[in-house]
Amino acid sequence: MTNQHPRTAVPASAQDVARTTAASHNDVDSPTWALARSWLADLRHVVGTEPSISERDAHQLAMKWNVSVRTVWRRVAAFRAERGVRALLPAKGGRPGGVNRLGEPIESIIRECARRWWTQTENATIAEIYPTVRGECRARDVHAPSRASVARRLKVLRDDPALFPPAVAAKLRERKRLSKASYVVEAPLAVVQVDHTVADVFVVDPVTRACIGRPTLTVAVDVATRCVLGFCLSLEAPSALLVALCLEHAVAPKDAWLAARGIEAIWPMQGIPAALHVDNGREFHSAAFRRGCDLNGIDVIYRPPGTPRFGGHVERLIGTLMRRVRLLPGYSYSDLLKARPTRAERRAQLTLRELEVFLAEDIARYHGQVHRSLSLSPRSVWERHWAGVSDRPSLSSDPTRFRLEFLPAFSRVVGREGIELFALHYACEALALEVERSRPRTIRLDPRDLARVYLEREKASPLMIPLRDRRLPPMSLWEWNAIRKGRAAGAQVDAEQVATELTALAPESIRRQITLRGARRLARQAAAREIQALSALPVPQVALTATLSSDNVAALPWEVLE
Repeated sequence: MTNQHPRTAVPASAQDVARTTAASHNDVDSPTWALARSWLADLRHVVGTEPSISERDAHQLAMKWNVSVRTVWRRVAAFRAERGVRALLPAKGGRPGGVNRLGEPIESIIRECARRWWTQTENATIAEIYPTVRGECRARDVHAPSRASVARRLKVLRDDPALFPPAVAAKLRERKRLSKASYVVEAPLAVVQVDHTVADVFVVDPVTRACIGRPTLTVAVDVATRCVLGFCLSLEAPSALLVALCLEHAVAPKDAWLAARGIEAIWPMQGIPAALHVDNGREFHSAAFRRGCDLNGIDVIYRPPGTPRFGGHVERLIGTLMRRVRLLPGYSYSDLLKARPTRAERRAQLTLRELEVFLAEDIARYHGQVHRSLSLSPRSVWERHWAGVSDRPSLSSDPTRFRLEFLPAFSRVVGREGIELFALHYACEALALEVERSRPRTIRLDPRDLARVYLEREKASPLMIPLRDRRLPPMSLWEWNAIRKGRAAGAQVDAEQVATELTALAPESIRRQITLRGARRLARQAAAREIQALSALPVPQVALTATLSSDNVAALPWEVLE
């Protein structure tokens, strides 16, 4: 009596099963599985509670199954050992795993030849290794295996770390290492992940409409709530400056920032994080970043090198944002083609500010959507936590000072001539009280604006110190470095000459040709000019180069040295 599976027709015989090459031993809907269930039903009907079956029953089953009586006895023995369908599933054909037919001497030759090649270069393939194997076999008077046999063994040996130098072996071991479960962070602002990426879209200059390349996006994500605390979009390369701007945006309230861009959205996330989880980029190991974290009581957690999965929250969010960005004109990566489209920069239409608005609006929508791992929206999780506690997020009393503490830092001595940095001299009247030639001081600098530096003080806010020569034009650090390349060492800084050379960095020929590099340089200059204009100092009522006429020069609080 046969009990067939209701969803699958049972093959007529074992020969039919043998011809069904696509049948799976683990597929409950496959013909193989259905046939094994029918055999199991027949055995249960015939055997019942008896310990064995008769010769007559064995011959009847052999005729019904179209097999030999000996096969019936084997199936009965398997059924007694394990009373389930697994006992009757046909065994897989072929050699058992781990059995080889070449013999140990040839196997060791292949392994040794592969090791010799791969310790020199991991790029060696069958084309280089097989001639070595044949030569070694001839030297030992052993029959050489075929090229296909060696290729099959090299495919297996390719994953053995013992055959490679330490650096490659570490990578191979890392591939097979099981990932631990993600760590649980319950409180908002307990751990915030920060990372950079180059956006998958080209942007254009707002004036010339020329393509100026792909901007850098820096994002800060709260691990507990999956909220985006802040981001920074810039034409600069990843640096301590971008980290400072991103953290300033993350810590401060967003209402004024959203209103300035005409964005109607709710973005309540703000506050100083307890710890920052970052990768091993140079900017995250810089003295500026580490000192800024220490000054604000922020712990730093570094990922193990070469393990991006340890920053999975921010990596996943960046991937989500980039998929959205690829919908924009000028996208630089095709998900379908898995490559960069040709001449993508020619289709660019968005300016840097328009892309910034798009990202802000998309992040606001993301905050309101249900997150799969939270079963709530990130904004709901954030608001629910702070609604149930009396303590509000810790905010910086001075957001500007918070940003300054993460800017690039330099150690300089404050002397009678002021502070010298990059062959530029900074001085002001208030600096007279800080002159201390025996102790180096920490100087902060915004690379986008060299008009001023900031001197850190122990029990006071940083002191802003302007250039001693106010005639120097506004410029950024990269512009000043470009000017200094063509100057002799120790040459005097002439304001008129600097202004002429600064103008020469963006000649009209570049404006006419609109090359990508030239257009990007112009855009960086324009962005720096905006920052310099916003932070420009008021015109001093007394010139710093005034002639001293007092007889009591020693009584003056500071000196102007010509």
